[in-house]
Amino acid sequence: MKKTLIILSIAALVLSSCLLFENKPEAIDGNLQINLTFTVPSEEDSTVEVPVADLPVRIFTTNYNIPEQYDTTDANGFVHFDHLPYAYYTVEAHSFISTGEFTEIEVVGAKVLDLVADSLQGENVYIDSLSMESSKRGLKINEIYTSGPKNRIYYFYDLFLELYNGLSETAYLDGMVILRLSTTKDLFADTLAVTNIYQFPGTPITGRQYPIEPGEFMVLAGKAMNHNAIGPIAGLSVDLSNANWEFRNLIEPGGYDNPNVPDITTNNGKVVQKSRVDFLVGITGDGIALCDGRDYDQTDGIDINTVVDCVEYSSSETHTKEVPYSLDASFGGIGQTKYNGESLERVRPGFDTNNSRVDFVIINAPTPGYQHE
Repeated sequence: MKKTLIILSIAALVLSSCLLFENKPEAIDGNLQINLTFTVPSEEDSTVEVPVADLPVRIFTTNYNIPEQYDTTDANGFVHFDHLPYAYYTVEAHSFISTGEFTEIEVVGAKVLDLVADSLQGENVYIDSLSMESSKRGLKINEIYTSGPKNRIYYFYDLFLELYNGLSETAYLDGMVILRLSTTKDLFADTLAVTNIYQFPGTPITGRQYPIEPGEFMVLAGKAMNHNAIGPIAGLSVDLSNANWEFRNLIEPGGYDNPNVPDITTNNGKVVQKSRVDFLVGITGDGIALCDGRDYDQTDGIDINTVVDCVEYSSSETHTKEVPYSLDASFGGIGQTKYNGESLERVRPGFDTNNSRVDFVIINAPTPGYQHE
């Protein structure tokens, strides 16, 4: 089975380097060399630095009327500039390096290069290694609204999930599956136990029929209807009649279906579950996973290597963790209340530390299709 690929992405990196001297030469001598190596902490071991290859780098100065210089790091993350006059230089690097479908790493950093105090080698050579911080980004579950609006009739059928594409390129939902996870006692398992499984149409990995563009939010409604039109909760809920997708159990007796909204289905000939009830998750606690769809046979568990994103949430501080640590180190939603209109939303769309306690925040009202301010 293919391993999940990781994308290295360098975004908005501005390295301001002040090459300082007590007395700047009056003449432009053009003898300065700058040698830089760009590295990032390894995903496997954060104490180990790995080089960033194929990174476009430019340097420029406003002290002289000379053109900008461009080069690209080699396999060792190294880049070299020469024939430079002594001056104040700005070094900038920005790139999206794609090697996979659903995950990138954004790397950012800044450092002042002081030619007097730091690594001046010989008379004219400056050498430095620049290590940058990184954060994961990609196709993510961005919002989980399950608690129900403010009501006394125990209404929670206005639930929805929201996806966000934090990648720099278009992603495709073809054949992907969404899981409601079962409780597991093995927090180091390599498969996920499943309560419910729903699947997007199309072919996993290679399909290109159902795009989600960079920066796009996509709403997946439990029932794609205007819940504000229901008398007891009028004005308290959300209008999901224009959701992007609707969950639908094909064997639910008399199940609601909005014909204008495409379906994410179960019992479709591939994914099969015994439940005849439409998509439901826990009101204030559950585990939800978005997987690439290569494994859709839930009878023996879903391969953990196919997981694109996984979120565990619970309103209780003393909740016993149910999702493997490798997918979510903790759980979000602590303190969320039932039937109060609260929702759980990612702090930064598309960014993920694999710790939902850090990544998610409780907001006062759901925001389908946009981020709260």
